[in-house]
Amino acid sequence: MARYVKLGTLGGYKDVPGGQSDPECTHVILTKKEYDQIYSEKAKAEREVSSTKYEAERAINDARRGAQYTAQQAAAEAQKKVEAMEADLAAERAESAHQRALNANLLRIAKERANADRKLKPKKEHTGYLVVFSGEKEHQFKDGNRRVKRVLLWETVIQSPYVVDFPEVQIRKQILEELLRKDEDGYRLIDRLGINGYYGKGYGSMIEDREWCAEPERFNIMLKPKFRANFRAGYWEVVCLHTKPLGVVPKDMRVC
Repeated sequence: MARYVKLGTLGGYKDVPGGQSDPECTHVILTKKEYDQIYSEKAKAEREVSSTKYEAERAINDARRGAQYTAQQAAAEAQKKVEAMEADLAAERAESAHQRALNANLLRIAKERANADRKLKPKKEHTGYLVVFSGEKEHQFKDGNRRVKRVLLWETVIQSPYVVDFPEVQIRKQILEELLRKDEDGYRLIDRLGINGYYGKGYGSMIEDREWCAEPERFNIMLKPKFRANFRAGYWEVVCLHTKPLGVVPKDMRVC
């Protein structure tokens, strides 16, 4: 049984009457069995703490490795998807380029054939566009206050080199691009006709759109054109409204 003692003045230990709670108690004397038990319990506790710490560290490391592996797998899967998408995109671009080349070749052949049929020379270099008609036309529009007004504009019909067999959805975009495309000198096909401006909406919108042009009356402006298939002539035509008469139409753009 444990003894609660104090250190004597001449050495040695002396029991204190109050036991563990005695304020003069300075030492506790244990039996070997009691000491061994306490030591065993302390060692067991230390092992449990060490084991708990080891298991916690292992769990943390496992979680880190698992998270790293998951992240690596996700990154690898994402990379595979990106590579697959890039491959699909490259294939699609190649196919689109191939189709554009085919379409461009088809349009070129169609234009040369149309030029030959209409005896336009040189057939490979001629634009294929001819002015069929140009005259004044009264045009009705609504101003900014939604009031109906009328204005005298000019209407010009331009024959394209594309036969009516071409679908409208394809030929509309192609014709408009060719009419508005600038050459190496910065001139468009409509510039040759004396039209020096293009507005992609109607007349009413144009005169209200001062940010686009503060003085539209100074220019011969073509509005958004309309398209029609002339089955008698066999070609697609562009019907253009513009604000002033044409200039002198070049001879190679006149219907002979």
